[in-house]
Amino acid sequence: MHSANNSPGSDEYAYAKSLIFKKQKVKLYKIKHFLFDFGGVLIEKTFVLNNLFAFIEHDLNIKIPSKEIDPYLKKLRRRLSSGRISARTFLESIFETYYLPFQKKNEALPSKKVNIEYYLELWFNLYTQVTHISSDMAEIVEHLHLAGYTVSLLSNTYDIHAKSNELRGFYDNFDNVYLSNEIGLIKPDMDKYIYVLKKLGSKPKRCIFIDDKISNLIPAHELGIIVIKFESFEKFKQQLNDIGINEISPNLRKVIKKKYVSYKKKKKEYNKIKREYKKVKKKYLKKRYRKKKSVKRRLEFQKKRAEYQKKKIEYQNERDKKKEELISKVKLNCL
Repeated sequence: MHSANNSPGSDEYAYAKSLIFKKQKVKLYKIKHFLFDFGGVLIEKTFVLNNLFAFIEHDLNIKIPSKEIDPYLKKLRRRLSSGRISARTFLESIFETYYLPFQKKNEALPSKKVNIEYYLELWFNLYTQVTHISSDMAEIVEHLHLAGYTVSLLSNTYDIHAKSNELRGFYDNFDNVYLSNEIGLIKPDMDKYIYVLKKLGSKPKRCIFIDDKISNLIPAHELGIIVIKFESFEKFKQQLNDIGINEISPNLRKVIKKKYVSYKKKKKEYNKIKREYKKVKKKYLKKRYRKKKSVKRRLEFQKKRAEYQKKKIEYQNERDKKKEELISKVKLNCL
């Protein structure tokens, strides 16, 4: 399992820092899958659970510690994110841990009966009110889909959030949706990325993964997936441009594949002429020092050499075009 620790002095922080100037080689003609994070990429970051806790603390006059302070709460939230417990069970555990013991300690019945249904509804409504999918990013997802790419979602989420997203059609434009609460695997655990690659039937280098957290990008990068740290919509458009996707036109992937096929054809033709030329050259040089020279053999050699030089120029031009249009080296600015 891959642990996430992005604090200064940690091993992961040091590794992340080493990636600042690292360049990832992107062979655009091999890319088939785009994988998107949800929160912080397609929607703005939300702090719904913190807001819900604030309501609960005010209503019941209690204090719920932060997950950074309380290991139990951190574990509880992880179990919720992995789908091991439901939002209802999560709230019941919160009340049983931070509310009921306090009441019993004072040898009194709870001063206020906890209405689980009320807080579940409040949680759902809070999330629904503050989450709005970016129209710009939704358009990019749709265009990538029409361009011929498989576009998938990789999200750490809770069942109650997923229900709200699904009801509003936030997942409709994705070919695949891999939610932590459904598959039981959480980013940045390496197992989640391995699971997704297996489900896609894809090699890492055929995938581009976009996430706003470097801790989620590190394990994907270690597997060989091309990673992009999302910072803003404008920056993301520039990052796509750096990769070689200036405009996401319909059937873009087919256009890219066509360019690659053209290059492969020229390369094949060049290699064939090159082999023939070498063969004739060897034959010619073997006989050239004899007193009696063959005019026929010399003419054959000169013809093959001319063919070879012509094909070599054609191939080199196609290769340079391929390097310019289909291969890029993108720097990963991660901190």
